[in-house]
Amino acid sequence: MEKTSKTLAGIFAILFVITTALAFVLFNLEQSLFDAELYIQAFEKENLYQRLPDLTAQALNAAAQTADWSDPLILQLNLSEEEWKVFMAELLPPAELETLAEDAVRQFIALINGETDQVVLSLESLKTYMSSPQGINAIYGLLQAQPDCTVEQLTDMALGQQEMMLCNPPETFLLLDLRPIIESQIKAAVLFMPEQVTLISPNANRTQELQNLKDTRTLMRLSPFLPIFCLLMITVLAVRSLGDWLNWWGYPLWLSGLFSIALIVLSRPLAAWIFRAFVAPVFPKMIPLGILNMFEDIVATIAYDAVQPTARIAGIFIIIGLIMVAIAFLFRKQLSKA
Repeated sequence: MEKTSKTLAGIFAILFVITTALAFVLFNLEQSLFDAELYIQAFEKENLYQRLPDLTAQALNAAAQTADWSDPLILQLNLSEEEWKVFMAELLPPAELETLAEDAVRQFIALINGETDQVVLSLESLKTYMSSPQGINAIYGLLQAQPDCTVEQLTDMALGQQEMMLCNPPETFLLLDLRPIIESQIKAAVLFMPEQVTLISPNANRTQELQNLKDTRTLMRLSPFLPIFCLLMITVLAVRSLGDWLNWWGYPLWLSGLFSIALIVLSRPLAAWIFRAFVAPVFPKMIPLGILNMFEDIVATIAYDAVQPTARIAGIFIIIGLIMVAIAFLFRKQLSKA
C-alpha cells in the first residue's frame, strides 16, 4: 500500500512540475495578451515605425513588378524601389505611423475585451500631415518621378480644368507659377479623404465568439488550481513527517521553477518557429521576406514579453525548493528521529 502511495505521489509530483509551468504561462498570458501596452511596447522594441516605410516600399515595388498585378495606379506611379522608400518615409513618418498603429491596437484590444463593438481608425492626423508642407513635398517627390507633363496637361492644370495628374510639372508654365495650383489640388484631394476608416464593423454574430474567448480566459485564470491540487495529492499520499514534507515539496517546487524558466527562454524561438511554420505560408507570395521577418520579430517579442512576469515567481519557487531540499539534507538525521 505504501509503495503504491509513493508511486502515485511520484506521478503527481511530475504532473505538478508540468502543470505549474503551464499554469504560470497561461495565467500570465491571460493577464498580458489582452493589454494593448504589450503590443505597443513590442512595436517600439522592434522599431516598427522606422522599418515599416522601407518594407512597405519593398512590397509596393515588388507588387508593381509582379506580372499578374492588376492595380493600374501602382503601375502608373513609375517609381523605383529607392523612390518608393523616399516617398513612403516622407508620406508616413514614424510619428504618424505610431499614432495610427497605437489607436488601432487599443481599439482592437477594447473590442476583444467587450468594451466596444467596432474598430474605427481616425485619419484626421494623417490628413492634417498630408496638407502640411512636409506632406505636400512628399507628393511633389512622387510627381517628380513621373514623366514630364505634356503641354495639354499643363494647360488644363493652369486653367484649373482638370484634377491633379500623375506627371512631372515644371515650376512655371507660360510665366505662371504652378506650385500654388498644384498645392491647392493636393489639399482639395486630401479634403475628399474620409475622416475615419472602419476596420471592423459591428457584428451581432461576434457575441458568441467573444463569450467563448471570455470562457477561455476564465480557464486560464483558474489554471493555477491544477498544480495546487497535485501538491495536495502529494501531501496526502506521501507526507508522513517533516522530512517527507521538505523532500516531497522541495524537489517539485525546485524543478517546476527550472521548467518554467526554460519555457520563458524558449518562448521567443518557439513563437518565431510557429510563425514561420504555420503563419508565414498563409501570406501571399508577393509579400517581401523583410515584412515577414518583421512580423516574426514582433510575434517573438510579444510572446517573450507576455510570459516574462513568470520569471519572478519561478525564481521564488526555485529558491524555496532549494532551501527545503537543503534543510532536508543537512538535518536528515534529526528529521529521521522526529
